[in-house]
Amino acid sequence: MTSYLLEISAGTIDWSRAQFALTAIFHWLFVPLTLGLAVIMGIMETCYYRTGKQFWKDAAKFWQKLFGINFAIGVASGIILEFEFGTNWSNYSWFVGDIFGAPLAIEGIVAFFMESTFVAVMFFGWNKVSKGFHLASTWLTGLGATISAWWILVANAWMQYPVGCEFNADTVRNEMVSFFDVALSPFAVTKFCHTVISAWIVGAVFVVAVSCWYLMKKREKELALKSMRIGCIVGLVASVLAAATGHISGEQVAQKQPMKLAAMEALYNGGTDQSLTAVAWVNPFQQPDYTVEQEPPLRIAMPYALSFMATRDFHGYVPGVNDLLNGYTKPDGTREPSADEKIASGKKAIVALAEYRKAKAAGDEETAKAQAAIVLAFTGNKSKASEFIKSIMEHTVYREDLGRYFDSDRARYSWFDYKIPTQVSVIEALKLIDGKNSAKEIADMKRWLLQSKRTQSWDTPINAVDAIYAFLC
Repeated sequence: MTSYLLEISAGTIDWSRAQFALTAIFHWLFVPLTLGLAVIMGIMETCYYRTGKQFWKDAAKFWQKLFGINFAIGVASGIILEFEFGTNWSNYSWFVGDIFGAPLAIEGIVAFFMESTFVAVMFFGWNKVSKGFHLASTWLTGLGATISAWWILVANAWMQYPVGCEFNADTVRNEMVSFFDVALSPFAVTKFCHTVISAWIVGAVFVVAVSCWYLMKKREKELALKSMRIGCIVGLVASVLAAATGHISGEQVAQKQPMKLAAMEALYNGGTDQSLTAVAWVNPFQQPDYTVEQEPPLRIAMPYALSFMATRDFHGYVPGVNDLLNGYTKPDGTREPSADEKIASGKKAIVALAEYRKAKAAGDEETAKAQAAIVLAFTGNKSKASEFIKSIMEHTVYREDLGRYFDSDRARYSWFDYKIPTQVSVIEALKLIDGKNSAKEIADMKRWLLQSKRTQSWDTPINAVDAIYAFLC
């Protein structure tokens, strides 16, 4: 029974994804409309506050009813989503809970309670509180929903572009080191602005659509016309802003998530002068073979637009799916590793993590630091890895005849000789982190290995294998 409960099959993962996706899709049907209607009803109640006309009060109350329906369903489905982080993705929640959980907790404690407090005043406070206080409650309800969106999008942006965190090799978890880097991530700011502005467009379109329906039915003409006027103004302003924030968001995706951009555009073979798909029609039962650059039956594209969005250059280079899988050379001459190379690096990081834990358990601090530096380098944190290496190198000494090695007072003994694995681990770490600038130190440490082999008897083949690896890595 225990093994059955602990078994995680591909089917379990797929169903977990499906459940979470369906819940998120359902939740998102109501969130943009809630954020958009909050602005519309806030503007209408402001008109009532300034003019005192009963019409604006009735109009505000009408749109608040529609807001309330969306708000209630959005809250209910949103709570289920947060629970699914624990039920469907418990390992993920444990691995990054220190980071990912913080914005979700703030969203619940600050934004959610702010919304739930003022929404009650907004719905039940008519003629019970002053006009000014009720107006403030209406705007604060919308502001609370917007702040809620901010913290949710901070959590989402961190998943797209992890910042403000470090991998802790002792706990095998990602841990937050800078709350402000997480909260004010460029991805978070852009996603928030683009998402909220897009929600204003949804709200404006909804208001215009409902108003048109009333006009067609020849009912509530004044409400329909004035609501349509406000909806059109909000929608127009939001559309202009959405175009700007959307461009910035697309540029960030191109820089940090090029595979996502290539997948969105079905771009398998990249290149310069890439066009952006505006409209495409695809047969759901017979997809074109994009791998050989087949086109959909109908595709209207904007020439050079994708290159411009990704690089700010109409002739800029945009990598495709095949380029990212096989590796490619960037315009600046640097090479992007292939998917296989990245997987191999990940496997090496896992091996280094195991060696780190083994050295840590044995009390071998220098080897542990070297292996931790390797793990950090493979996981993209070369600055922290460099700090580890600097600390290790402070415990070495240099002699012209021997090279660079660990002082005998500090070096640990194993198999009746100097700790060869420590020397090898440091060489590997130096080569991985900053091989070009550390060439002299690496050569000096390799020279010590040669001198050690000449002058000492290595009683185990393990050290010989380690030394050979150091020369070949």
